[in-house]
Amino acid sequence: MACSRLIPGMRGAALAPRALLLVMAEVFAPPPAWPQGERGPAQSVEAGSRVFFAKGCFNCHSVHGRGGTVGPDLALIPGRRSFYHLAAALWNHLPQMQREMSQRGVQPPRLTPREAADLTAFLFWLDYFDEPGDTVRGARLFRSRQCMICHQVRGLGGVVGPDLSILAGSRTPIMIAAGMWNHAPDMTAAMQARGIRRPSFTGPELRDLLAYMEGPSSGVPSEPMYVMPGQASRGRQVFEGKSCIRCHGASEGGRRRGPDLGAEGRYASVLDFAAAMWNKGPRMLEAMRELGAEVPQLRPDEMADLVAYLYAGRYFGDAGDAARGEELVRTRGCQQCHGARMPAGDLAARGLDSPAAIVAALWNHLGASLPLGGRWPTLRAQDVADVAAYFQAVRGTQ
Repeated sequence: MACSRLIPGMRGAALAPRALLLVMAEVFAPPPAWPQGERGPAQSVEAGSRVFFAKGCFNCHSVHGRGGTVGPDLALIPGRRSFYHLAAALWNHLPQMQREMSQRGVQPPRLTPREAADLTAFLFWLDYFDEPGDTVRGARLFRSRQCMICHQVRGLGGVVGPDLSILAGSRTPIMIAAGMWNHAPDMTAAMQARGIRRPSFTGPELRDLLAYMEGPSSGVPSEPMYVMPGQASRGRQVFEGKSCIRCHGASEGGRRRGPDLGAEGRYASVLDFAAAMWNKGPRMLEAMRELGAEVPQLRPDEMADLVAYLYAGRYFGDAGDAARGEELVRTRGCQQCHGARMPAGDLAARGLDSPAAIVAALWNHLGASLPLGGRWPTLRAQDVADVAAYFQAVRGTQ
């Protein structure tokens, strides 16, 4: 799913027809159907995409090639993107961003804690979305992996299974992942009966297949489009309620029959996760039979929540240490401006009681004149986590 579909009003971006339909549908479709469910009080990727545009980030930064070219493409930056990694990167680049804004006569925008939370969520979840695949490679895979023996795409192929071009009109990576899991036992049995070797896929290959299945857009889909990340709290309930926890961990420790699904970097996107579920399907089905467990069915919204839960373990990264955070405040020059008797006031009394509030406060230093002897203090992700722990401890919020 292309990231650009999340950014409303992308001036100068060549949005694909279906991407434009998604943006229009967000405005005109009935609320219960678009996107899935209601957003909770936690960080919202959808709201973060609006912050990204409204605050002018889009004028300097691109997302997968769509946007400004002054700064780096934020979807292509390697390395971890936990909350604190993003916060540290933001702080460390403030002097450079300030110079660019000054040269262009741009007034530095300010962020509220809620805006900072939403924007950080949007940047973190960029890996969740897949760019459009290649239809030529998808057509080749459709033939070489023998999908066409059972399925049709626009009249080409067999009739044992459903016409994938019809289904693709309302399918997204999340729905593909759910469908491949739910129908894996029946598809495996059908392939065995016909002597078809069960194919394996990578995430990029599924992306190309999806592009081939979709073909030309046929209009606004009639079904809900599960394009947004789900909610991690509900995903944990799915993880436990569907008995995934009997075989898998989610970065929670302990020995399991299967791999830890929440391990950092295990799956780069939804389609990587879908491919892994398909490739390991026979082994998982055998393990469930040994345990006497039924194969759980997953609705698209449950799949979205499950993926969100598995991703969420990487969101904040390592916990901070309050003692180290107090030392950082003293040694990195913060008290030159933020001591109790200094003009900027006592930091412990400024409402910095959440990671999002700290990110907003870091960003809002943009344009400030800081007496730091001409040297900007850099921060690591762990430093930001430690400072956050310190302020939470001071305010008694831990």
